[in-house]
Amino acid sequence: MWLCKECGYTNDGVKICKRCGASKEQSESAYVAGTFDPDKPRELTRYETNKELKRLDKYFAPMESVYDEYDYCNQKLDFLDKKGFVPIGVAIYGLITIALAVWMIILICLKSFKLYNGLIIWMLMYVGLGVYCVVEYRRSLKDNRKKIKKYLGREVELAKQLTNHFNDYGTCLLNAEYTNPKIIDKLMQIFDSGRADSLEEAIQLLYVESGRTEEENKKRLELVGSRQIEFGAKEAKVFCASSFFGLYNKKQDRNPFRYLFRR
Repeated sequence: MWLCKECGYTNDGVKICKRCGASKEQSESAYVAGTFDPDKPRELTRYETNKELKRLDKYFAPMESVYDEYDYCNQKLDFLDKKGFVPIGVAIYGLITIALAVWMIILICLKSFKLYNGLIIWMLMYVGLGVYCVVEYRRSLKDNRKKIKKYLGREVELAKQLTNHFNDYGTCLLNAEYTNPKIIDKLMQIFDSGRADSLEEAIQLLYVESGRTEEENKKRLELVGSRQIEFGAKEAKVFCASSFFGLYNKKQDRNPFRYLFRR
């Protein structure tokens, strides 16, 4: 019999802890966060990687609301776009205008002179709707510029908060873009299920299960990064959106007592 130094479970007749999965040899040499050197990498064991992910989860979990708001700002900026978003009312009136113009052309081609007076009224409606569309479109562009400035400013503030929190951790096993608590939770689920033996395999499986590619994520991060740099936040890091991997904010999926069973 031997006592696991990681979780305190007493094992009998086995070399792998039945509770946490640590081997007898691994439990005898405790793994300390930040002891690995990224400039001199060594291959971490599955147990060490999973244990470090749990530490990361505890450290970044209090910032989950900041990550969520950061993702929300990015989604709003994607929706608005720098070219502006035309309100649905403008689009509807634009279609009506086009329909009226086509109808007038048909009447003129058919030489329906009996409807001449009606054509004048329709022409006035056509011009009025056209003026309305132009005015409303210009107003929407102005409003969108204000909204873009608002969301971009807030996004940069959040990015700086997350960057400082990431830097305060020290040497981190994960790149900054993967430190969203939902992403860390998903990586731990992959490890707990035994579907990956290394962090690289877990990240690859994360992409496979979400149906997205690293190239898509790279382009997405470049877009977000360019917006932050344009706003003056050159030192702020860029973080992946959990929604990119299909990980949405479902509080019921996160067990509030999960930390009681992790060491």
